[in-house]
Amino acid sequence: MNRNIVKQREPVADAVPWKAAVTDLFGGGWTFAWVGPREHDDWRRGAVSVMSLKAVDPRGWNSVNHAPEVAEDRSGTRAPFIAWSPEQLKASLYEISPASATQFLTALKGEWHQAASIPNFKDRWGSLFSSSRKILSRFGPSATFFTNASDAWDNPNVDLRSPDAQWECLSVCTTDCGLVVVSDTEVGVFWAFWED
Repeated sequence: MNRNIVKQREPVADAVPWKAAVTDLFGGGWTFAWVGPREHDDWRRGAVSVMSLKAVDPRGWNSVNHAPEVAEDRSGTRAPFIAWSPEQLKASLYEISPASATQFLTALKGEWHQAASIPNFKDRWGSLFSSSRKILSRFGPSATFFTNASDAWDNPNVDLRSPDAQWECLSVCTTDCGLVVVSDTEVGVFWAFWED
């Protein structure tokens, strides 16, 4: 795979390419793609607000919540995530590089978060990575990225196209994983869920 494709950033000019990219990666299955404002120095407060569906996209762009309905709503908000405090969230997320974030955002489309399980992945990887880059470009070149994939706890440059099935689960589902993207002004949460 050409590493330059993973590292390139494509600008998101407006809501139209954003919606197309979000639909491409999060339009099916049990997925979640939501952005809210960053209103505090501690970005985790913004992430908690997004995860509890209390945040509104500051640009008014497309959001996705296809998370499965579960019998017990432990969040108290009908949101797919448990009601975490910012301090609790800190212990469950690991910072990763932009290249790893691009890989992982694409892998979330695959069964059990494996890029290789995406139908026709070898033929589609260029367009899927393009969608991933479009989504992440919204947050600018100084964005930071965090995941609950335990592969990343000691390696921010880990290849996350096919991560091990070890997660710090954050939702009301039995298995979940995802990416939190943080800029100076926004916090995005991109997640996939599985129920055993």
